[in-house]
Amino acid sequence: MSRLAFCGVTVGLAFVLAACEEDVGEVAIKVASGFSAPSLVVSPDKFFASDGERFKAKDDGSPTVLWQPPGPVRLLYERSGGGLVTACSFNVRKNRVVTVTLRVVSREVKCEIME
Repeated sequence: MSRLAFCGVTVGLAFVLAACEEDVGEVAIKVASGFSAPSLVVSPDKFFASDGERFKAKDDGSPTVLWQPPGPVRLLYERSGGGLVTACSFNVRKNRVVTVTLRVVSREVKCEIME
């Protein structure tokens, strides 16, 4: 293979790999032991944001991993009456993991955030 062809293949491969990279970050949500989490919602922290992604956290302590676009995000939980309440807000960065651990402190849901 000639040197020019090798350079062309190398540059082409670099473009293909760059196109595969997504513009997202990971959110790993864990529940502290002894706490049965209600239904949760992750949504962009914007005024005209969509309803968000509804999910149920795992009760065994292993994290539930979600992919989110970079930017401010809110984690909401469902109260027994049916309304959504904001547990916390945090920033998601491209190619980074944000770990959120949910705990109950004085009957309130609190977040421990590790970026």
